[in-house]
Amino acid sequence: MNELSSDSLKVTFDIPTYNAEKHLRKCLQSILQQDYPSSKIEILVADGGSIDNTVKISKEMGAKVLSNPKRLADFGAKINAKNATGDLFVIFAADNELGSSTWTKDVTKIFQKHPEVSVVWGKIISGKEDPPINKYYELIQSDPLMYFMNKNLEMYLKNSSQHDIDGRKYFLFDVDPNIPLVWGANGIVYRLNLVRDIILDEGFIGDNDVFQKLIEKGFSKVVYMPTLTTYHHHLNSLKIWVEKWRRNYDNHFLNQLTTRNMQWVAVKHFRMKLLIWICYSMVPIFSFSHTIFLLLRDLNRHWLYHPVASFLQCIFLLRISIVSKEGRRMIINTLKRGGLD
Repeated sequence: MNELSSDSLKVTFDIPTYNAEKHLRKCLQSILQQDYPSSKIEILVADGGSIDNTVKISKEMGAKVLSNPKRLADFGAKINAKNATGDLFVIFAADNELGSSTWTKDVTKIFQKHPEVSVVWGKIISGKEDPPINKYYELIQSDPLMYFMNKNLEMYLKNSSQHDIDGRKYFLFDVDPNIPLVWGANGIVYRLNLVRDIILDEGFIGDNDVFQKLIEKGFSKVVYMPTLTTYHHHLNSLKIWVEKWRRNYDNHFLNQLTTRNMQWVAVKHFRMKLLIWICYSMVPIFSFSHTIFLLLRDLNRHWLYHPVASFLQCIFLLRISIVSKEGRRMIINTLKRGGLD
């Protein structure tokens, strides 16, 4: 790939929506207020039939609105990837917000400086006015299960090469597809020409699957920049989070088993770690003791959500997996995949 000047890269923001007016205006404003040429920013909104003001707000703020009859965000990404004209493709959401006015400029500088890099991602953060549960989410950057299972980013960062933009550090490293990362949404940036065919492949493909398939194809050079922050205003309560787990488990896993690439789950010693997590979550002394350690280490009271969230997620996943035929099939298929041990 020829080296490009930073201001010549066009950036497409992929935003699937459904009744998303609550956060959408702030989301779009954070994009429009970027210190970057407006002609080099494209906003594509794939709407799943909203009955609120989502479409109106999107059009008023200059986004191109496309119809997403299947409603799920992952099908919206297919529609937006097909219509995108940018060099870079940002997986975004209506409840996301860019963390700084230089976000787009910083991303394009990295891609310009490192033509071999296929992916850039930063840190997910919570806003000052977000509920406490959302601030706990910022601490774990995922859900309790994945936080426990996958510590591979820490290993990669220790062995990465370090660079900087205007004094802000970022880490460049190669990802081994057999040592996966749980990457895929909330501000991850791809070179569009490398992922368009992956996203457009027939059938459902989850956001984590896109990253995993890209790495498996050999495009393994990635960048992580902690100060490249993206707000994710998506949790108001534990009850809402449990509902999200249910919806994601049904829509993203159980109903889409035939097309999923679940190797991003395949951390080393998967079966053993899963059993340990179940014990950790179900026996309070383990999770509470760990929480006290984390609270004292970080002096952050939001860690107090951790044992409760871990317990609820474990109970929920066990219940669905036991009582649901599709759930049992999901666990069996996942455990049978290579590389789980």
